[in-house]
Amino acid sequence: MKHSLLPCLFFAFLSLHNFAQESSSQADNTTDKVEVEELRAFLPNAGDWGVTVNASGILRNIQLTSKQDLLSNSSILLRYTESNRWTFRFGLSPQLYHFNVTTTDSVGKDLVEFDSTSSQSSIGFRPGVEYHFSGTKRLDPYVAFDLEFGVVGGMRIGSVTNTTDTTGTSRVMRTITEDGGYSLGAKLSAGFNYFMAKRIFIGMEYGMGITNVSSGGDRQEVVQIEPVSGTNTTLRKLSSARMSVTQFYVDPMVQITLGYFFAR
Repeated sequence: MKHSLLPCLFFAFLSLHNFAQESSSQADNTTDKVEVEELRAFLPNAGDWGVTVNASGILRNIQLTSKQDLLSNSSILLRYTESNRWTFRFGLSPQLYHFNVTTTDSVGKDLVEFDSTSSQSSIGFRPGVEYHFSGTKRLDPYVAFDLEFGVVGGMRIGSVTNTTDTTGTSRVMRTITEDGGYSLGAKLSAGFNYFMAKRIFIGMEYGMGITNVSSGGDRQEVVQIEPVSGTNTTLRKLSSARMSVTQFYVDPMVQITLGYFFAR
């Protein structure tokens, strides 16, 4: 009887020991999970999207402006939280430039009407990634790396001059077209976000980068002359002009940012 009781006591002891270990492990996991949830109470979770803008005049006369790309064009900056460590971000900076001038004047007895227009478009793309370090419940430090590439559209300049006198109206039309180009760049930054409330943050970012812009190429100038009487004349001039600029720079000042993350 004594010999059969010992194995039973041994197995009972092992069962109690294993149950105690499992209970302790589950308690530790629960504690760790609660601590992580408390630590990230204000921070974004995986799968959240955010939008960021620049801010100035924080103390008074606060102004919100869009983020700038490497060409100082206004851009939209979106963020996507992949995990506690990694955040992807993407900037988009479309730009359309259109300029028009119209004047009416008199030269002696002649009426001179002048109409001039110029236009050029460009678009830039800025994919980037952020690596976030361990911070506090509200402070979220990170380093970021951005690439940038864009397309610079061709330039078009046109003007029309109408001269009216007693015999009629003569016209001179001038059109200038020039090829566009591209832009390439990269930037390394360091910064942090401070969450004032859940998902709402104010931050600072400072960095350095390099950019190259190449534009121009074939250039064409066409002048069409339509006199009051006589034959119309067309003059065409072909040339080439290309510009390439490479610049290494650091931010002239710390960028102050405001942003919000949207929950899934």
